[in-house]
Amino acid sequence: MTRKFLNREVVIRTAVTADLGSMTSLLGELFSIEADFTPDVRRQRQGLATLMASNNTTLLVAAAKETIIGMCTLQPLVSTAEGGTVGIIEDLVVTKMWRGKGVGGLLLNSIEEVARRQNMSRLQLLTEVDNNRAMQFYGKHRWEKLHLIAMRKRFS
Repeated sequence: MTRKFLNREVVIRTAVTADLGSMTSLLGELFSIEADFTPDVRRQRQGLATLMASNNTTLLVAAAKETIIGMCTLQPLVSTAEGGTVGIIEDLVVTKMWRGKGVGGLLLNSIEEVARRQNMSRLQLLTEVDNNRAMQFYGKHRWEKLHLIAMRKRFS
C-alpha cells in the first residue's frame, strides 16, 4: 500500500531483517513514553527477531523512501471466548515527526486487512489509560474500550 504524505510516498510493507535496527529505535521511542516499560535495545531487538522468525506473525513497516517511520506487529492467539483465532497488536508506533499525519491509520488499516485475510474474529491491543492521544486515535478508528484491565506477573 502506498500513499503520499508531505509530498513523500509512504509505503507499507512487510518488515525484513535489515529493518531491525530502525524498528528497535521505534520501540525505544514507544517505551520511553510508556510507564510500564523501559527501552532496552537488546531485548527489543531480540523480541523483534523472534517475531520475525515466526511463521504466524506479521510485522509491517511504514517507509518514506528508505527510512522506516512506523511499524505495527500482529500475533495470533486462540480465544475461548471467540472460539477461534484473534489477533494481538503488540506494537503500533510512528516516529514523533510523522505522528498526526495519517501514517498510524495506514498501518492500522493494513494490519486489520491482514487479520481479516487470516480469518481472525477480533483484534485487541493495550494502550496506556492516560494516553489521550492514543485513545482518540483508536476511537477514531472504531476501536472500543473494554471493562477489562491488563495485569502481568514477571518471572525475571
